[in-house]
Amino acid sequence: MAIPAPEPRMLIAHRLTLTGYFGLILLIPAWNLWWYPSATFSNQILTIFWLLPLAFPLVGLLKSKAYTHAWSGFIAVIYICHALTSLLTNFNELSAILLELIFAILFLFGGMYFAKWRGEQLGLQLPKKK
Repeated sequence: MAIPAPEPRMLIAHRLTLTGYFGLILLIPAWNLWWYPSATFSNQILTIFWLLPLAFPLVGLLKSKAYTHAWSGFIAVIYICHALTSLLTNFNELSAILLELIFAILFLFGGMYFAKWRGEQLGLQLPKKK
């Protein structure tokens, strides 16, 4: 049995997920190494620390796996929490913080809707209680 092609709404959700994901991958080094380098920590180590969680879902996201889109939302929440905390503590870095928040929200909601719709299409939803 062939796996059905994703519907157009799924493709939009997938593209939003990848936009947020790769946006974070590009933003983090720019933020830590050029825009607002840290005076207290090693900027290279800090960048690796913030990029490391994003390495785990890469293959599954590129292969459009519904399961990876679902669990990678937990990783997106890390960056949403960081952005919201930074918004309260580092207001001078507002442009980078807002970009992080936007990319993380795209990553979270795009992945959530892709996983929901793709799971429904493939019949992967949880069984209903009788």
